[in-house]
Amino acid sequence: MTTVSDLMTSVGSSAREDDLLVDVVATMRANNHSCAVITADGLVKGILTERDLVAAYSRALQTGVIDCWTVSAIMTPDPVCVRQDASLFDALRLARAHHVRHLPVIDHQGYLVGMVTHTDMINLYVDILEQQSVLMDANTELRAQSREDPLLRIGNRRAMQTDMAKVSATAQRTRQAYAIALLDLDYFKPFNDHYGHVEGDHALQAVVSAIKNTMRQGDTLYRYGGEELLMLLPGSDIRDASHAAERARLAVQQLALTHDHSPYHILTLSGGIASTRASLADDLIAQADKALYRAKAEGRNRICGSVDLASGVSVDTLESR
Repeated sequence: MTTVSDLMTSVGSSAREDDLLVDVVATMRANNHSCAVITADGLVKGILTERDLVAAYSRALQTGVIDCWTVSAIMTPDPVCVRQDASLFDALRLARAHHVRHLPVIDHQGYLVGMVTHTDMINLYVDILEQQSVLMDANTELRAQSREDPLLRIGNRRAMQTDMAKVSATAQRTRQAYAIALLDLDYFKPFNDHYGHVEGDHALQAVVSAIKNTMRQGDTLYRYGGEELLMLLPGSDIRDASHAAERARLAVQQLALTHDHSPYHILTLSGGIASTRASLADDLIAQADKALYRAKAEGRNRICGSVDLASGVSVDTLESR
C-alpha cells in the first residue's frame, strides 16, 4: 500500500510566525511554491497558502492600507496535517473533507517531516492509473493468447468450446440451424516424417490461410487438435456446411503442396459436416467426426455429410471429391 511517506516532498518554504509577510512571499516566489509552513521548534503552527494571500490582498484593497504584516496576521492556524504512515487514500480523504490542497506531513511525535500537495497526490494517482492500464492491456493480451493457437493464429480448442457453447445456446433459443465442418489433412503424419516438422508447420500455416480466404464473414476456424481443424458456421444448415467444407477442400487441393507419400501426390483435405437446431455441441461434433471417419475410409480428399440432427434427413448425396 502506498503511504504518505512514499509521495511526500521536503518542505521547500517555511517561516516563523513573526516573520514579515513580504519576506515570506518573496521566498515562496523564489522557490516557486504555493504555500509556506509556519513552524516553531519543529512543530506545525500554521500554513500560509495562496488562499490566505488572496484574502489579505482583498482586505488591503478594501481598506486602502497595506500594513507591514507578519505571517501570523494572515496564516491559517493549526492546519490539517497527515501522518507519514497514513495511506494515500487517507491523505486524499483528508484533503477532500477539509477542502485543502496542501497537507503538512508529521511523524508520530507531531514534528514536521515533509509536505504533500494536491499535485503530488494527483501525479501518484495518475501513475497508479497508468500502471493499472498497462496491467489491463497485459491481461487482455494474455486472455487473447489463451484463446489463440500460437502457430496458426486461429482459435484454439478452449476458444472453440466457448464459442460453440454460445452458438449452440442461441440456436436452441431461436431454433436457427448452425453447422460445423471437421477438417483433417490426409496422410499428414507421413508428410511430417518425410519433410520434417518445420515444413509440416509451414504447410499447416498455408492450409489455414487458404481456408480462411474461402470463409464467409461470421464463420470461424479453430485448431481442434494436431492437423485437425473445426469450422464453426452459425446460421448454416447442412447444405451451407457442405459448400463451405468443399470450398476449403478445393483451396487446399489448389495449393498443390507436394506430398510424395500420398496417393494424390499433393497434400489434401478430408472433412465431415453436421448441422443442428437444438442438439448439444458435443453431439454435433460426434456426428461430424463420424462423417469425417467415413470420408477417410472411402479414400480421403472428400467431404462427407452426417445426418441433419434437426430433421433426420440423410445428406450422403452431398459427398464430394
